[in-house]
Amino acid sequence: MFKLSKSKILFALLFLSLIIFANFNFLYNHFVYSVYDKNDLRIHSSFLNFHIHTVASEPSNKVYIKSVVKNSNGEAMPNARVEFTVKEGFGKVIPVSGTTNTFGELISVYTPPESHKIDSKNGLDITIKSTIRGTDIHSSICFKLIPVPIVFVHGYQENSMMFDNMSEFLVSKGYNTLSIDFDSAKGVVSASDELKNFLQHKKLDFFDEGILVNKFTLISHSLGGLVCRHYTSSEHYIKYEDVDKMIFLSVPHSGSHIASIGENYFDDQSMKDLIPDSELFSTIFNNMINKGLNSSIQVGNIYSKYDEVVTKDSANLDKWNIKTDVFSVGENNFTMDNLLSGSILEAPNHKGILNNNRVFERIYEMLNKELDYPSNKNTKLLKPLN
Repeated sequence: MFKLSKSKILFALLFLSLIIFANFNFLYNHFVYSVYDKNDLRIHSSFLNFHIHTVASEPSNKVYIKSVVKNSNGEAMPNARVEFTVKEGFGKVIPVSGTTNTFGELISVYTPPESHKIDSKNGLDITIKSTIRGTDIHSSICFKLIPVPIVFVHGYQENSMMFDNMSEFLVSKGYNTLSIDFDSAKGVVSASDELKNFLQHKKLDFFDEGILVNKFTLISHSLGGLVCRHYTSSEHYIKYEDVDKMIFLSVPHSGSHIASIGENYFDDQSMKDLIPDSELFSTIFNNMINKGLNSSIQVGNIYSKYDEVVTKDSANLDKWNIKTDVFSVGENNFTMDNLLSGSILEAPNHKGILNNNRVFERIYEMLNKELDYPSNKNTKLLKPLN
């Protein structure tokens, strides 16, 4: 028969005593809660940012929830088991269930669904219910999910008014739209910095209104698309990570053939940037994240047939395996008369893409589905194992 020496028994008892002593508070609180009358408890849950009543629906826009359990005397109740449900089933709370700490508090996180999974026109009313396990005692948080806000980014020698018709269409579909105005003559890098600051200020504006926004959808035209690419591919973008989708409209992703002529008339940085062999295309983009098109952002690309400023080859994103949708928004203006008179410089097709109902509908479709993520077919990267 196996026998333990007295010294081993004493050591085991001492070790057990140390474990009990180290966990005394936990064991005591657990015992108290197990025998406590649960019907005497109360629970209250709220967002840590209590004034938030609306949340832009996309998974990175997480909302922190604080739940507090107390007894009828107002005393904190540690070890209370709280369970969470999202009544409409959109999004999820982590943890699904948890235990309050010594202060009777439990912190959890709500993650919204992707924007295209909700009704853009009416938004979606959400209720998160927190219940004390084994009882009907609960607390509810009610709020609204809305689509990710849209920011319009204009092109060279343009302004935000260029998007008025498109904005009116998308507002009628339930979207919040914003437009940035910047000095388009100062170049892509300068405008990129302005875009960064604009998005940060708009986040704060929304927050002051009780709306939690973390990301935006950027819809850009012409030079504005290069501004969006530069901002989202820069080294400091990892600090902000505030773009969900980018939708490009007739953007010269490889430069514009007309810029070499335009440089004779407009001596500014943006015209220099638009030349196909400029430093922007030959060096800057090539040294940025994924060669200048961030692979973590969904992308849509639209081009106007017979565009006077951007060729189809320059507008495509084949290098990143992104499809280009081509729309006919006007007639072919490349005639000798138009070239001689200079009227082709009015670029009716290049600008007409911003006022075409079929283009509007296609953008609306892009907003309501998951778009492709850019890849660089010239670079093979190792992917982490799942």
